[in-house]
Amino acid sequence: MIDPRAYLNDENGRAVAGLLAGQALCLAIGFGMGAIWLTSNWSGWVLGLGVIVALAIQGSTSWIGLQRMQKVAAKRHAAAEARAKGHHEDLQRTQRAVMYGLAHLSESRDPATGEHLKRMKHLARTLAEALQTHPNYRSVVTPEFVKQIEISAMLHDIGKVGISDAILLKPGKLTPDERHEIQKHPLISSQCLRRIEEKLGSANFLEMAHEIALYHHERWDGLGYPFGRRGDAIPLTARIVAIADVYDALVSERVYKPAFPHEQCVAMIREGAGTQFDPELVNVFLSIERRFADVSDRIRENDPTLSMCSFLFPDEDMAEKSIVDGFENLDDLLQSLDLETSPRAGQFVGNPR
Repeated sequence: MIDPRAYLNDENGRAVAGLLAGQALCLAIGFGMGAIWLTSNWSGWVLGLGVIVALAIQGSTSWIGLQRMQKVAAKRHAAAEARAKGHHEDLQRTQRAVMYGLAHLSESRDPATGEHLKRMKHLARTLAEALQTHPNYRSVVTPEFVKQIEISAMLHDIGKVGISDAILLKPGKLTPDERHEIQKHPLISSQCLRRIEEKLGSANFLEMAHEIALYHHERWDGLGYPFGRRGDAIPLTARIVAIADVYDALVSERVYKPAFPHEQCVAMIREGAGTQFDPELVNVFLSIERRFADVSDRIRENDPTLSMCSFLFPDEDMAEKSIVDGFENLDDLLQSLDLETSPRAGQFVGNPR
């Protein structure tokens, strides 16, 4: 059935409606004339009947044309929607390709991290998915949010491309000046992503990636960098990625440390609740910590670079103990390990840190 009201909002529909209205008026006139002619001789009766029939045929033809126009318009609308959907999907694929390319550009500076970016996207997604059922976050952490953070998390350290090799790949402990330089990488990330956003205008698919890259080194207690933001002033996305980033850094091998066991990593993150990390997010992390272990183990099986530093630690338990002993809290451990850097194995000299 045709819904005439739908056509009143369409230019062609209004034109056809006007034609039908004119036909109805002519038909009414024809009936009136026919009534007059019926009182006269038979020739007037035939003429009136002919006018009525002609008008009826013309009206039915217009109605059939209107139905065909509806079908054609529906097909064109469906085709336009399909083209728009295809264009949107192509645009999304292009956006993802750009983000993956940018992410791997930063990883190319630091091959000893293995598939850190791949692990980061899965770990960030895992924690975000858990927040979907949390009463304080379910309205914010939508399926689209989860999908976006999975990709955006990979750009968290893109600013490291602006740090010199002498610092980024230094095998020894960083000096205060060198640490100050490496702490500029969130600002470098921001400048890089903002320039891309400016070129894209309103299509800011990098907005989440930008806030993650800029704020994921902020701390819940306000002692982080680059701005010293505190508590909820740190974007939720950055607070999620901060937990994922530290967990992956602790559970992965580096040339200066062995991989810590999952249980120890969980204990360290628990210790950082309220200082390093959002305590509410830590509670959510603790409720799903086995999923983090599963993600790490699954990717580890397919990532031989995760074990490229094992030759430095022939007795891993002893090496692990020597590193952890003497540190009273997570802050001391993170500062000692210089988790911002991971020198290439071939460049390692001296004793591991």
